[in-house]
Parts: sequence; C-alpha cells; structure tokens
Amino acid sequence: MDNTSKTKLYLGMLLLFFATILSVFFSLNDYIGFFRRDSIITFSWKSAGFIWFSPVFISLGYILLRILLGNTKSINSKVGDYIAYVSIIGFILTLFISFYVDDKLKMEGYLTCDKSSWVAPNKYVKNISLCK
Repeated sequence: MDNTSKTKLYLGMLLLFFATILSVFFSLNDYIGFFRRDSIITFSWKSAGFIWFSPVFISLGYILLRILLGNTKSINSKVGDYIAYVSIIGFILTLFISFYVDDKLKMEGYLTCDKSSWVAPNKYVKNISLCK
C-alpha cells in the first residue's frame, strides 16, 4: 500500500471518529434537554439515532485501522454480523425513542414549532412565543 492510500485511510478513520464524537455530543445535548425538561427542547430521529449508530461508526473506523496495520486476516464475518445487529437494533430503538419523546412532550403540554424544512429537528416549547 502506497503512502497516498495510507494517508487517505488515516484521514478517513480520523474523520469517522471525529464525526462520531460530534454526533454523540449533540445527541447527548438533546437528551439532556429532554430529561431536564427545558423550556425549549430540540429532538428528532437524528438525535436518537446518533447515539445508537455510534458503535457502527467506531467499528468501521476500527476496520480501517486494521487495514492500515495490515491485519486484514483477523477481520472476519463476526465484525460484519456485529455491525448489522447493532444497525438493526439501533434503527428499531430510534423509531421507538423518537415516537416516545414526541408523545411524552405533547402529553406534558409542549407545543411543536413550525419547521423550516422536513429534515429540520422538532422544536418543542412550553410557550408558543419561544418559537421565533
């Protein structure tokens, strides 16, 4: 493997780890806002999903590291099975958590602000004037 390929793999691995850390940080921020019952709560399926899919991203980064070190013989189908199981369980839990949070906040009297786009996270507020 030449130096250019190794550099690209290192950068890809570092980018994956950095993206994982950022996504977990922002996701935990949304969870903390939900558990504290802040006056403005931002939550969506992405908030729930980043926590559950972070093991998948870490596993992919680990596989890239193994490829860089030349230890591809020890990478077997068990890693692929693990990634598939975590992805499926994470997807199912993401759906349930997202629906639960939406239902729980609406039952507690939170109102949903209008979204700027369909991919924007849901913004829940106690007072509709906080939407602006």
